[in-house]
Amino acid sequence: MRFIRYTSSVAIILIAASPAAGMEPSISVAPVQSDKGEVMQVRASIRISAAPEAVWAVISDCVGAPRIILHLESCRISERDPRGRWDVREHVINPPLLPKMRTTVRNEFEPPRRLSFRLLSGDMKASDGAWTLRTDGKDTILSYDALVAPNFSAPQFLIARSIRTDFPKMLKEIDRASRQEPR
Repeated sequence: MRFIRYTSSVAIILIAASPAAGMEPSISVAPVQSDKGEVMQVRASIRISAAPEAVWAVISDCVGAPRIILHLESCRISERDPRGRWDVREHVINPPLLPKMRTTVRNEFEPPRRLSFRLLSGDMKASDGAWTLRTDGKDTILSYDALVAPNFSAPQFLIARSIRTDFPKMLKEIDRASRQEPR
């Protein structure tokens, strides 16, 4: 009996000290009123054991985005600031149980602290927000805060369920890619 307690205690200490401990994403989704009508406010965050520059490289990479963002079929840059302060991207998203969507967004870059985005056109009524990165000296805390809504009728519970299902997976992929772990 003592051996089992000792083994369990050691296992708990090892799990608590492991790099993956405490890395579960935090997600909140709530309907809110905006100037665009009812939209979903999405807030998410994850602690990543990597430098902000490594996390930035993942979240700002258009070519690699389909490997990170679930249901993203493509990401194409159509315009770019020569100094790297902004770009315009077209995304094609094909989520299950919802129609395929195309969006065009303008990204503003403040590397490696903030990537804000604003919807320019497409199949979304709202897709405006930002990724922010901060460090606590050891890890990078990546946060997402946005207002989103499709430009077509869809039950709010279905949209919320899709976000609650997909965002944790996406944040874990960002974590993995930032630490350059193989899939």
